[in-house]
Amino acid sequence: MKRNQLLSAVGIMLFVTCSLAAQDQGNKPATLASIEFQKVKATNVPQYEAGRKQKAAWHKQQNDPLPLLVWETMSGDNTGTFLVGHFDQHWADYDKPAITDEADLAEFQKVMGAYVDSVVTRYYEYMPKISNESGDKTPTKFSEILTFQVRPGKESDFRSAIERIHEGTVKTKWNVNYGWYDLVDGGMAGTFVLSFPHKNWADFEDHPDVKPYRDMLKDAFGQAEADSIVDRLDRSIEKETMEIIQFRPDLSYIPGK
Repeated sequence: MKRNQLLSAVGIMLFVTCSLAAQDQGNKPATLASIEFQKVKATNVPQYEAGRKQKAAWHKQQNDPLPLLVWETMSGDNTGTFLVGHFDQHWADYDKPAITDEADLAEFQKVMGAYVDSVVTRYYEYMPKISNESGDKTPTKFSEILTFQVRPGKESDFRSAIERIHEGTVKTKWNVNYGWYDLVDGGMAGTFVLSFPHKNWADFEDHPDVKPYRDMLKDAFGQAEADSIVDRLDRSIEKETMEIIQFRPDLSYIPGK
């Protein structure tokens, strides 16, 4: 995708970091995702993948009700790293997992621990109010991942810009699917992750039927306000990285399959 289209994703979904303070789980949607970034030893990918398949079969034997989804990083500095994630959780769910942490770790060490160089765990909060996903819970073949680091002290500018842009996407019925997450633990504060689904490699091409980002904002608010929003947003972002990940259903565990 061209940069102006990539930046369009920022305008759609960026939001302020959620607090880790205790909240009433009774009315709050299950939006927490825990993702392990597993770096595999270069010569042991086949062994690791075989171990992941054994681990998926083990979850099935345990009648685990929670899906365990796996992606492989295809581009960028983390190429080859596997992402292993649980989604749609509350914090309280980690106090009473269907499979104990001890049993899960023991099985991991048994079937693939020797093939992994490092494991980094991060927790993200999914932002449903500013995401626009199709409703299909099955991941697409590829996802385009943009990670943004917000400048210290710029959260208020960042928030005001992305809220206004979100209004514009709704007003113009801008037809782009995306999912937005903010990092709540396990990394730099002010980190946000934006995910675009892609059904195949051809889907990464620019879509002529989708209006460019700036044109969409101009249609929604007029040229002057559109320029002001883009400038405020750009000034709030310190760093942006991009990568592609591929869903690995053969390594994942999905209950009932």
